[in-house]
Amino acid sequence: MLLILLTSAASSMGVVDVGNISHSDVIMYVSNDNPRHYVQGAIHVPRAEFVADGRLRSVREICEILGSHGLTRNDTVVVYGSCMECGDPTYICWLLSYLGQEDVKVLEIGEIEANMSESPSIRPPANYTPELRPELLATYDYVKSGVAQIVDARSSDEFQAAHIPGAVNIESSSLLSNGRLKNASELGSLFNLDLGKPVVVYSLNGGQASLVWFALKILGYDARLYTWLDWLDNQPELGMELSDLRADVSPERMVRITARFSESMKNESMNVMGCVTCEPITVYTGGLSRDKSTGVRLGNYTSPGRKVVNVIGASETNTAGPVEAGSAADIVAVVTDSSDKEIKRIMMHPESAYVYTGTWDASGVPAGIYNLSVELSAWGITKRFDKRIPVEIQAERYRKLGRF
Repeated sequence: MLLILLTSAASSMGVVDVGNISHSDVIMYVSNDNPRHYVQGAIHVPRAEFVADGRLRSVREICEILGSHGLTRNDTVVVYGSCMECGDPTYICWLLSYLGQEDVKVLEIGEIEANMSESPSIRPPANYTPELRPELLATYDYVKSGVAQIVDARSSDEFQAAHIPGAVNIESSSLLSNGRLKNASELGSLFNLDLGKPVVVYSLNGGQASLVWFALKILGYDARLYTWLDWLDNQPELGMELSDLRADVSPERMVRITARFSESMKNESMNVMGCVTCEPITVYTGGLSRDKSTGVRLGNYTSPGRKVVNVIGASETNTAGPVEAGSAADIVAVVTDSSDKEIKRIMMHPESAYVYTGTWDASGVPAGIYNLSVELSAWGITKRFDKRIPVEIQAERYRKLGRF
C-alpha cells in the first residue's frame, strides 16, 4: 500500500491515494543506500550529495545538484526513502520547501508488488532557480527571542542531559507507528501546543526534527527547523576551571563538599553531556553556509567565534557582558558508587565569588568508597569536569545509652 503525504508551500497537507501521482511528477529516492528496487520512474538523489565535510552545502551548490538531476522549482516532486524514522524524506521535503518548491510530496512506502524498477531513472539536466522561504528556517536570534514555542525532537535522555531553556520534549519516534507516520488525529494528541503561536523544532542536525516539523505542518502550525548544534555553537565558552575539590566527612556521616573555581578553562578536559553521534553527521545534514546566496545557516556550518564568559564570578566583569536572567550557572556535586552508578546529586551554593559548598547526608548509604565529581550548567549546556575524588564512608558507630 502506498500513502502520499502532501506538504506543499501553497496547499494544505493531507493524505491522498497513490493514484494521485501524475506521470509528470518527479519521484526522488533520497536515502544513501542502494535499494534492490525503485518506484517506477524514480531518480536517486542521495541525501549525502547535499553534504560536504559533514555540513550542508550552500544554496547555490544544492541548486546545481538538483538541476543536474533534472529538477526545476516548478516540478511536482514526490520524495521517499528507506527509513522514515531517520528523517531522510522529511528533511529533503523541508529543504525543497525552503528553496521555494511549489509542490512537494512525501511518499511512505509499504509492500509493493508492481510499478517497481531495478534501477533509477535519469533525467536531462535542468536549471533550478530557488525562491527562498526564510520563514521555514529558525535562526539563533529567533529562537533566543522567545517569540516561538520550542520543541526538542531528540530522545528523552538527550533532552534531560541538556536542552534549550523552555523547550518541551516530543520525541520524533513517538510520531510513528510501525515505521509510518500516524494519522492527523493521532498526531494532534501528541502536541500540547498553541496553534496560534510559531513553533521551532530542533534536533542535533535537523533529521529527527524534520519529522516533527512535517507533522506540525500537516496540522496547520507555523513551524520552523533548527539544530542543537547551532544552539551550542552560539553559546559562550564557560571560562571556568575546577581548581580544587574537597570532601570532609563528619563522624555523623555528613559530608561537606567544597569546590573552588578559577578563570580560564582552556586546557581543562570536559565531557559534554548528551548524545553527539545519534544523528550521523554524514547522513544528517548540518548547515547552510553564510555565502552571498543565503545569508542564513542551519547548524554550525562555520563557528561564529565563542566568547569566553565567567559564569560564576561577578557577572559585572564578564567579558561578554552580564549573565542573562535565567542563565546563571548551576553547580551540582555528583556522587557515584564503585560501579560508577549515580546515587546522589547535591546542589552547591556560593560561599564566595569562586567557592561553592554543599552537604551530602550519607547516613543512609552503605559503607564504602564513593566518587565525587562536579557539573556546571549554563545556557542549557551541562558539562562535567574530569576532576573527581574518592570519598570513604565508614560503618556507622552506635553509642550506648544508659547503664548496662
